[in-house]
Amino acid sequence: MDISILTLKILAIYLVVSGLFLLFKGKTIPHLLNDFFNHPATVYLTGIILIFLSAMYLIQYNVWDGTWRTAVTIFAWIVFLKGVSYIFFPKILSVMTIKKSRNLFGIYGLISTVVGLYLFFLK
Repeated sequence: MDISILTLKILAIYLVVSGLFLLFKGKTIPHLLNDFFNHPATVYLTGIILIFLSAMYLIQYNVWDGTWRTAVTIFAWIVFLKGVSYIFFPKILSVMTIKKSRNLFGIYGLISTVVGLYLFFLK
């Protein structure tokens, strides 16, 4: 199996599961995020893991050909930037995710589920 297809399928499953969680358990997200951001070592370790995993993909498969592989590359770059923000800007990220997105978790969940299902059955 091509690594891009494998990555796409893993991304799709992640999006569907995350989206369904946001739809059905969205009210618990602010509590989970507060607990997460109150442990700096966990936030730092998460950032390192995100950077490591996304960099592994980007070094091998940084594809910008306008196909679905570009969507996977964009997602990898987003994950990389999220990891960097966990390390350098955890307070800003905490405020953005907890306070400013509180009312949008249901919408994010629906979008995530639909996009994940689309990507899973894409190829």
